[in-house]
Parts: sequence; structure tokens; C-alpha cells
Amino acid sequence: MIERSMERRALPREVINAPALLSFDGITGVHPCVVRDINAFGACLSAPYYIFASEFDLLFSGFHNMLACRVVWRRATLSGVVFVVRRRSPKPESASIIELNVPNALLPAQRAGDVCVLPSDLR
Repeated sequence: MIERSMERRALPREVINAPALLSFDGITGVHPCVVRDINAFGACLSAPYYIFASEFDLLFSGFHNMLACRVVWRRATLSGVVFVVRRRSPKPESASIIELNVPNALLPAQRAGDVCVLPSDLR
């Protein structure tokens, strides 16, 4: 009698066999795949090709739901992924004036009578 292998995951996966799309950095367009099973931590993906990328975005329901994924195992066209949280880089503060820290020795010497013209919004 053949026994099923023991489940090692903290949460069992739910078999869904749902179509989805993959989006890779540096490659334009999206590519089809099937999510065979899924839980809150990861999924098993089946694609018509070998997935070489180690990280990509998984898109459900068109482009409405997106999950960032990292591949943890590969077997031919099957891949096991974990979902990762990507930190977004902070927005740069918009500054109206850029201050350069240039030593005075590198600045052109000013002579008496030289006029500095500033844009009207800086006056």
C-alpha cells in the first residue's frame, strides 16, 4: 500500500488550479501559468516553460491582485514559491532648492561688483 508523504508545511495548501499571470522584472509583458495549490505563505505554480527568475510577481484576477514571489524549488515546469513583502523605497522629498556642499576653494572667486542673478521664485 502506498502512503502519502507527510505534510511538512505549517499550513496545508488548498488545491485551486487557477489561471494566473507572471510578471518578471526586465521582461515586458505577462506570461501565463496555473496556480496548482496555495496557502498564506506560498504556492505551487505550473508554467508551460521553465521559470529561470528567482523573484517575480504573480497576478490574479487580471491585474487586481498581485503577490511578490521568490522561488524555493523547481522541478521541470513546476515551481514552489513563497510570498515575500517588498519594501518600497521612500519617496524623495520635493525640495525647491538643492544645497550643494562645495568647499569654497572649488568655487570661482568673486570679485567686487559681481552680480548674482537668482530666478524670481528664489528672491
